[in-house]
Amino acid sequence: MTEPDLLMSWLHILGFDFLRYALTAAVVYGLLWVLLSERLSGRRILDGGRKTGGIPREIGFSLLTVLIFATNGLLVFSLKSAGYTRIYSDIAEYGWAYWWLSLVAIIVLHDAYFYWTHRLLHQGWWFRHVHSVHHRSTSPTPWAAYSFHPVEALIQAVFLPMFVLVIPIHDAAIFVFLLHMIITNCVGHSGFEVLPWRAATRGWLRWRTTVTHHHFHHARNRGNYGLYFTWWDRLCATEDASHRSYGDANYGVTTQRVPT
Repeated sequence: MTEPDLLMSWLHILGFDFLRYALTAAVVYGLLWVLLSERLSGRRILDGGRKTGGIPREIGFSLLTVLIFATNGLLVFSLKSAGYTRIYSDIAEYGWAYWWLSLVAIIVLHDAYFYWTHRLLHQGWWFRHVHSVHHRSTSPTPWAAYSFHPVEALIQAVFLPMFVLVIPIHDAAIFVFLLHMIITNCVGHSGFEVLPWRAATRGWLRWRTTVTHHHFHHARNRGNYGLYFTWWDRLCATEDASHRSYGDANYGVTTQRVPT
């Protein structure tokens, strides 16, 4: 592949990654912070929806992450073109059952990868020099979804190349995974609890991280390292249970409201 071809491929990937971040963050912000802000005022976590001063910084670091993710995307594309990955394009090659299984696998494995790298980033030097950039948003907005130090962006980027080098996955499944990742990130940093609280903590969604779960991670910085699921935090005793008592009291499960 010639240099002009590589440049054009990178620009296409960059455009996709930029729109994936910018459009998703804008939609989530527009819905929760503008259109539904008053209606959801009782779901505003720790009064987080009132603090907006860090948005330019969140956007700036997120755009830097987009550049890094796009370059990583070019790496994946180049590896695929050279025949080194297990990415395939014909669903009939493995069938629909495997398509769905591979989508579940990449989400579950990404959650595990994120949990353990996230815990590492909260240790000593890593937190002071790298992850603290993300934690400047003590009350984050959807624009903080990719607000990472470049080193953290690289750490998170390498998961996809490692996965596709080993496990067969369809192009469209990767696309769905990437959309799932940015939507989860933007909603998770929105500062408004959007899940039905009883189902999310006691019912069929109890394995899923809530917005309150991650918001407390930013506000209190004491556990809640999971990205999509709560099982690693529960298994490793790193869950900050105060987010649940707060939710119970503030989202109608109990009658006594916890002060913010």
